[in-house]
Amino acid sequence: MKRWKRPVGILGCALLLAALSACDNHQQTPNPVNVVETHITAIPTDHDNALQTRYGKVATARSAPDMPNDSLTLDGKELFRDEGFFVSIQYYIQQDQRDLVLFGVNCGGSSCPESHYQLLILDGQNQPQLVSNEDFYALPGDVSINTSGLNILFDLGFDSGKRKHAVFDGDKLTVTLETVPKEYLGDEKCQWLHTDALSACTEYRDVDPKCAEPQSEFADYLTRGIEGMADFPGFDAEAFDRQCTNACITGKPAPFEAFAREVCSKK
Repeated sequence: MKRWKRPVGILGCALLLAALSACDNHQQTPNPVNVVETHITAIPTDHDNALQTRYGKVATARSAPDMPNDSLTLDGKELFRDEGFFVSIQYYIQQDQRDLVLFGVNCGGSSCPESHYQLLILDGQNQPQLVSNEDFYALPGDVSINTSGLNILFDLGFDSGKRKHAVFDGDKLTVTLETVPKEYLGDEKCQWLHTDALSACTEYRDVDPKCAEPQSEFADYLTRGIEGMADFPGFDAEAFDRQCTNACITGKPAPFEAFAREVCSKK
């Protein structure tokens, strides 16, 4: 759990030493320091998807016995349903007199790596509010949250080679994409490309010795993985295509270091 405090007022003057004179008597009395306090709690993936907030119990539920947990409830009352999809509580945010619950919706399985997110806003005075944006989606492991005053800031990883951000200002949710310099994909992703993906390119030689379209025979998980790499600014798709064709023609992948520099932006 994280805590941020942001002072938003300024003291007009302070006594440095008892012997020093105070501020002029004609000066206005200084305003008190206001503090915005935020608590952010990530909900574990193995959680039972029931969360006690200050304004009621939020939980996931089945809309029918043969359905997954495809609904979100507050004290047993259904607030949201996406029939047949999987709803999961991701974060609990307490800020001043409001609670926010970030929950994700996912179709389940390897074919749906990204979750679409919504915010449930509770304050004890108004009706529960659901807030989202059609572009408010990300890989669950890529989501991180920070604050600026009462604004909630979301880092959503990468999308189409750009950094993805979202801001909830208490009224609406805005999603933006930021152009960023290329950066190394990292050993885990680059090793996967070099080991799993290039091995499939090499094996395509048995299907077509001319190696016309090595990626046409990729298993679904490989195709999805390559498509997902396009979100990262450090991935060079054209360079990977060349490496894949060369691995097929020669029957062996290029050395990892050369591959990593060309495809994964390793320096």
